[in-house]
Amino acid sequence: MGESSFDLNRFYAILGHLDSSGEQGLRLNSYTGRSPFPSRGVYFFREPGETRLSDSATPRIVRVGTHAVSANSKSTLWGRLRAHSGTREGGGNHRGSIFRLHVGAAILVREGVSIPTWGIGSSAPTVLRESQPAQLAEASHERKVSDYIGAMSVLWVDIPDDPSPNSQRSFIERNAIALLSNRFAPIDSASSAWLGRLSPKDGIRLSNLWNLNHIDQTYDPSFLDELQTAVQRTNHRLD
Repeated sequence: MGESSFDLNRFYAILGHLDSSGEQGLRLNSYTGRSPFPSRGVYFFREPGETRLSDSATPRIVRVGTHAVSANSKSTLWGRLRAHSGTREGGGNHRGSIFRLHVGAAILVREGVSIPTWGIGSSAPTVLRESQPAQLAEASHERKVSDYIGAMSVLWVDIPDDPSPNSQRSFIERNAIALLSNRFAPIDSASSAWLGRLSPKDGIRLSNLWNLNHIDQTYDPSFLDELQTAVQRTNHRLD
């Protein structure tokens, strides 16, 4: 077994301890602001139908993320997850969630549909604000994205460090992504039906992740020790 395979197996074994809490690994749309989320942490998404090649049973991680990596950022873990999930009514804002943007773009390809305003601007462009049909088209598509992401399960680790691009959260996030991507040769490749295979983004298709940052980097195996410590702290917090 190669070093990357060994480290990947260890990565999944560490995350496996989070499932035992009973609070984690549920569908994203089952959580609310009253759920036991820490203020800061790293999250891991798993997608229905996606499993590890090694056993065809362990759910495959399809996205890793964190928040508050800019100095003085006030964002919280739940705030970031809520932005990805959308509203309780099924709405959402893909301009506030790059994850939603990517999933929505792939759904458009799958359906052979074009929404010209999708992904245009960091806020609603003028053409969207002035066109009710365009607003309705986006709103309908946002609901599809909410349904798709809301059905994913999520794990997280409690890492209460200060907002910074050099935070422990950032270190764990970028190295987990690099390990999973394995420099565009994922050890656990996506299923043939994975939606991400239809993404307009080469990086998503090649890495088999809903990530673009860090997918072409080399991982530092020491991040696994820090991840293990974070998992132990998280489970102790939930006890």
